[in-house]
Amino acid sequence: MAVFVTGAGGFLGQALVGALIERGREVLAFDFNPPSEETLSRWKGKAEFCQGDIRDSKLISSLTARSGTSDPVIHLAGILTARCDQDPNLAMEVNAGGTGNVLKVALENGKRRVVFASTISVYGRGLPQPIVEDVPLEPDGWYGLTKQFAEQMGLLYARRHGLDFRAIRFAAVAGPGRVAVGSASLFTSLIAEKAAKGEHYDIEVTADTSYPVVYITDAVSALLKLMDAPQAKSRVYNIASGNVVVDKMTAYVKSILPHASFSYKTNEGIMAVVSGYKEWTIDCARAEREIGWSSGYTVEKMVDDIIAKTRLA
Repeated sequence: MAVFVTGAGGFLGQALVGALIERGREVLAFDFNPPSEETLSRWKGKAEFCQGDIRDSKLISSLTARSGTSDPVIHLAGILTARCDQDPNLAMEVNAGGTGNVLKVALENGKRRVVFASTISVYGRGLPQPIVEDVPLEPDGWYGLTKQFAEQMGLLYARRHGLDFRAIRFAAVAGPGRVAVGSASLFTSLIAEKAAKGEHYDIEVTADTSYPVVYITDAVSALLKLMDAPQAKSRVYNIASGNVVVDKMTAYVKSILPHASFSYKTNEGIMAVVSGYKEWTIDCARAEREIGWSSGYTVEKMVDDIIAKTRLA
């Protein structure tokens, strides 16, 4: 029996698999893109990796059955903001259709608990602050829309079939070593990481940009808390560590690394995404109240950790 993790080759997936291994859990890891040989070497004998497409319903059915009927399924697989807007049909096939495959086979294999990685992109613009989970969902991009649809499928499975579906609406996941094709939020990680490497960084957003983030360690702890909680009454939970404000973050980095070098080379496509989040504050009180999760990281502590880990790499 093993925890079945989709999207295990991604930034969050690799961190989660590592945490599960540390807990002594058996893991069946799955992704379209495999992790590095170094990562696979660390997993050897502790977690099995299988490569494939989340849209392949027969493969997902086979792997789910192989991983047993009792341990949870943690569904992280999906494509991100920019690629979703470039190819909405692919976004629907992967983010919505892939989730449909996971839900169906989880139900067929012992009604296994499903923990789903959603996003704060399901929310729309002009919302009252702070943002709580019960506000109307009016996403303004294909990424948020496909994730909203996937959430609704999971909630339908819960209502109709009694499937124990649980979801996290993550803020932008930040941390050292993050590489994410199609993500608009890489600046939240790269400001500290580039400085720690002694590299100049042309920041793709304006100095006054503010963006909600969750540090990778907080994100993993939230997934584990939600996976293990005896109950998840509300099923859907916001998870965020705080807000990166670019000029404040660069100033803090320079207070630690005075020779850090930054300039601004604004990308209109990225700004079109991030500008809508400038005034956002994500309320995580429901997660603290119902599953016992709270953030362990301020933005400053996040920067400290990124710098320390980058220097050790």
